[in-house]
Amino acid sequence: MARIRHNASMTKDRLRLSLWLAACAFFFFLVWRARGALIPFGVGAVIAYSLEPVVGLLSRLVEPRVSQQRRVLVRGLSVGLIYLVGLGALTLAGFYLIPVAADQVNHFVDRLPSFVRDAREQADEWVRLYRENVSPEVQQQLNSLADDAASAAANAGQAAARRTVGILTSTAGTIFGFAVMPFWMFYVMRDRPTVIPALLTAVPPEVREDARHILRIADHLLGRYIRGQLFLGLIVGAAVGVAMTVLGVDLSIGLGVWAGVTELIPIIGPWLGAVPGLIIVAATAPELLIPVALVYLVVQQLENNLLVPHVQGDAVNLHPAVVIVLLVLGGALAGFTGLVIVIPLAAILREIFWYLDHRLLGQTPEEALAASHTEQMHRARETAAESRRATKSAERPR
Repeated sequence: MARIRHNASMTKDRLRLSLWLAACAFFFFLVWRARGALIPFGVGAVIAYSLEPVVGLLSRLVEPRVSQQRRVLVRGLSVGLIYLVGLGALTLAGFYLIPVAADQVNHFVDRLPSFVRDAREQADEWVRLYRENVSPEVQQQLNSLADDAASAAANAGQAAARRTVGILTSTAGTIFGFAVMPFWMFYVMRDRPTVIPALLTAVPPEVREDARHILRIADHLLGRYIRGQLFLGLIVGAAVGVAMTVLGVDLSIGLGVWAGVTELIPIIGPWLGAVPGLIIVAATAPELLIPVALVYLVVQQLENNLLVPHVQGDAVNLHPAVVIVLLVLGGALAGFTGLVIVIPLAAILREIFWYLDHRLLGQTPEEALAASHTEQMHRARETAAESRRATKSAERPR
C-alpha cells in the first residue's frame, strides 16, 4: 500500500513538472512570436539592469533605518530620484546636442550635391583606369563576381524591405510599448527583490532550489554583461564623437552615436562603427581620411587592451573564434537582434549546462552553484570589495 502511494506521489510530481516545463515552453514560444512588439520591453529590461546597482546603493543607504514594510517605498523613491536625475541630464544634453546636430545635418545636406558630383567624377575616372589597365579576361571574371554580389545584395535588400514592412505594420504597438516603458521599468526596478521569490512559488518544490540557482546564475551573468557593454558603448561613442568634432568631420555627433550603438555587438561592432565615418570622410574631406582612420584604430586598441579587460573581464568567458561563429548564427537567425543577444544567451546556456552537469554527477544544488564560473566571479568580486572596504576602514584615522 505504501509503495502504491509512493508511486502515485512520484507520478503526480512528474506530471506537475511536465506541466511546468510545458508552460515555460509555451511562454517562450509566445515571446518569440511577439518579439517585434516586445522590443520596447527588451530595451526597458536592459536599462533596468544597468540602473540596478544605483537603485540598490541608494536603497541600502536608507533601508537599515526603516522597517521591512517600508523598504518597497524606499526603492520606489530611489527609482524616482534616478528618473529625475536622468530626465534632467537628457534635457541638458538635448539643449546642447540637438541644435549642434541640426546644424551638422543642414551643413551636410547643403554640400550633398557637390559630394555626389565629385563622387560621380571619381567613379568615372576609376572606370576609365579599370578598362585601360585590366585585361578583358580578368574584366569578364570580375564582372561575373560583381553580378553575383549585386544579386546577393538585391536579395538582402528585399529581405530587409520585408522586415521593414513587418516593423511598420506593428508601429502602433511599438509606439505604445515605448510610451508605457518608463512605468513598466519603475515597477520592475521597485519590486525586483520580490520578483524572483514570486516566480519560484510557481515552480514544483522538488526543483525549486535548482530553479533559484539557475535564475541567480543568469541574473548575475546578464546584469554584468549588459552593464559592461553599455559602459563601453558610452565611452567609445563619446570618444569618437569628440574626436570627430575636433577634426571637423561632418555629422560627428551621429558618428559618435553610431559607434556607441555598434559597440553592443562583440568583436565586429567596432569595425561596423568605423565604416560610416570612413565613407563620409572619403566623400567630404579625403585629406582627413588617415587621421580619422587613426582615431578609430586608437579607440579600438584602447578599448580592447584597457577597457574590456577591466569592464567585462571574464563576463562571458568565450573564445573569440567561438564568438564569431555565434555572431554569424545569431545574425542569420534573428538579424541585428540576434547579433546583440546571441553572446549573453550562449554564455547563460553554457553556465546552465555546467550547473546541470554537476547536479547529475551527484552534487547538491549549493555545490553545483559554487562550481559555476559566474558564481566564482561573483564571489571573487565580493571578496575584493570587502577587502577594499576593510583597507579603507583600517586607514581611516581614529
